[in-house]
Amino acid sequence: MGCCCSSEQETHSQDGEVNERTRLLNDPVSNTYQVTASSIIDVGALECHTLEQHEYIERVRTYNQRVNAIPQLKTPSKRHHEVQLLYDIPAAERVLSAQPISLADLNMMITASHKVVAAVAQIRVEHKEDLVVPFGIP
Repeated sequence: MGCCCSSEQETHSQDGEVNERTRLLNDPVSNTYQVTASSIIDVGALECHTLEQHEYIERVRTYNQRVNAIPQLKTPSKRHHEVQLLYDIPAAERVLSAQPISLADLNMMITASHKVVAAVAQIRVEHKEDLVVPFGIP
């Protein structure tokens, strides 16, 4: 080890000490690889928690208790739920003979819809930050 004619096999010290044969600079590819490897999260290696039968049954029971604890609201009349494009009207003559909406109401709806269209047309996305952010990778 300490002789003048040392062989090439002694390029690394046994204790990890720095000597005349130790490289002063590490391989730049190796450094980049190590930094990248430490910055990456391996999602595939993460442990997946699966529910067992008793855990599943407990969660179902808890969920049902919480749903049943919510006060029951009065259900609105059936008419509100049956708004459809085509449905049977038993007395069509009464519906057709009813007063149509007034011209003022029609103009108000048209004006409101034009304002909504104008407001939606003015919506713009303001870029504030990057959507994809690297995790410290140089």
